[in-house]
Amino acid sequence: MRKNDVLTLRVEAFGSEAEGLCRHEGQVIFVPGALPGEVIEALIVKAHRSHAFGKLLRVVEASPEREEPPCPYYPRCGGCSCQHMRYEAELAFKQSHVRDVLARVGGVQIEVPPVVGMDSPWHYRNKASQPVSEVDGLPVSGFYARRSHRVIPVDKCLIAQPQSDRAAAIVLQWMRDNGISAYDEATHTGQIRHIMTRVNHRGQTMVTLAANADTLPHTQALAQALQAGLSGFASLCLSANLDKGNVILGRGYRTLWGEERLVDRLCGLDFSLSPLSFFQVNRTQAERLYQLALDFAAPTSRDLVFDLYCGAGTISSVFAPRCGRVVGIESVPQAVEDARRNAQANGIENVTFLQGAAEELLPQMVKGGDRPDIVVLDPPRKGAAPQVLDAILQAAPRKIVYVSCHPGTQARDARRLSEGGYTATACAPVDMFCRTPDVENVLLFEGGRA
Repeated sequence: MRKNDVLTLRVEAFGSEAEGLCRHEGQVIFVPGALPGEVIEALIVKAHRSHAFGKLLRVVEASPEREEPPCPYYPRCGGCSCQHMRYEAELAFKQSHVRDVLARVGGVQIEVPPVVGMDSPWHYRNKASQPVSEVDGLPVSGFYARRSHRVIPVDKCLIAQPQSDRAAAIVLQWMRDNGISAYDEATHTGQIRHIMTRVNHRGQTMVTLAANADTLPHTQALAQALQAGLSGFASLCLSANLDKGNVILGRGYRTLWGEERLVDRLCGLDFSLSPLSFFQVNRTQAERLYQLALDFAAPTSRDLVFDLYCGAGTISSVFAPRCGRVVGIESVPQAVEDARRNAQANGIENVTFLQGAAEELLPQMVKGGDRPDIVVLDPPRKGAAPQVLDAILQAAPRKIVYVSCHPGTQARDARRLSEGGYTATACAPVDMFCRTPDVENVLLFEGGRA
């Protein structure tokens, strides 16, 4: 098998990113857009010794799960790569993916229930970050093509809030009118890198420009254009990011117009968010996720709960009314500031937020004698640091509730916790990222102190 070969293949299963998995003469071939059970024609675009990647040319025999993608940018845009299948098939894939990685990577044999889906899996994202580029001499925004940093211009995103599309259009017009340049990643020149929007439960919108500059000209004109053209426009912020690389925002931000923070509502509580704050992108599913985490933990009024990687304190605040005390740990200073403000605004007095890396603070706290009854952790995609897992094992909490947006790294960490004497006793996948291959999963471990 060589690059540019055209092969007729039968799709055997899903790969880890919902691509079709085929085999040819003992080699595995991954073909995005192909569904299990289908016969396809594929062009080999990259061939390695043990596996290859193909491009779908034609579906010879279609699966009954196939449907026409409603988005005109599919499959060029690398975002919603599950649009070619019925939503029920997407949920079934995610359930099997969680089951597979927990068993194969983590050695965890556990019943994985059906994924908690949405009634309507569209326009759910309350946050959107659109990279900006230049096409034919004009700035455009959109999303990256699959496995690349090539921007596919997008006018309307079917999973984002409509306010995000409108805000991006206004920013792009302002750039064209005022000669504001788009960032060029290859040369590290140009000004606007990303257009980021947050939309709260009331439809108010915070617009943040990630820029390769400390200041921008004509921002008053942009604020006026957003006021005139974006219903519910609440604030305009600038986050200077002068570094090379693909990190979206800089280390800080300043407000150019309007409110410094946007207040959103989750689980009956209000949360004040800065551009740098972590907040779940799907409000509806986040409420279901947090309720599952709370049900798994089943805390009592005597329990001390540690919330690691706590962000703006959402999980801490949801848990606090059911616990004796909650300690949240977060590395981003602005998020900790928001977390403290949120707790105060919601009248929550039994929660403390500490600023610092969990891999540094937690071992110190455990060494100093802190012994939480329950540990909740919701780390980034790379999973928990080894020092965090070791400190949790040393603290020996009664329960560990591990929330993850990446079941693969969660499974890796599950193996370490299992080796340390804990048993995974419950699992609950939630479709936080509808129409994409990603899935959120809650895993309960029990052991430690009885």
